[in-house]
Amino acid sequence: MYKFYNKLNNDIKHIREEVFVKEQKFADEFDDVDQNCIHLLYFYENIPVGTARIFNSEENFEEYHIGRVAILKDYRKFGLGKKIILAVEEKAKELGAKKLVLSAQKPVEEFYKKCGYISVGEEYFDQWCPHIDMEKEI
Repeated sequence: MYKFYNKLNNDIKHIREEVFVKEQKFADEFDDVDQNCIHLLYFYENIPVGTARIFNSEENFEEYHIGRVAILKDYRKFGLGKKIILAVEEKAKELGAKKLVLSAQKPVEEFYKKCGYISVGEEYFDQWCPHIDMEKEI
């Protein structure tokens, strides 16, 4: 089960802090983009365990960005990542998206490829780790 929110809430903040700040050691997890996003909160047996965000490009209203996909460590073995991606893709389609883009941490590039995304451009260093831009036509 999942719900969408138009702003951050405490459960989403907690998940992102656990994954990105405590686990991955990012210094800053929250940014100005958060206020313009739709945030997904994913529940496993009524416990909030995963999150992601989507927002559209100011230059291209048919292009949506997916980001901040995070699942609490103890719940990663249940295949929730794919469910979260499918949910935000469906929401983006409802909003008129024709193309989805994301910046993937290099270690999870293969996961996104299995979800239908292709790598574009060169690897780059962002937020203290290597990333690759990816996209998917929908």
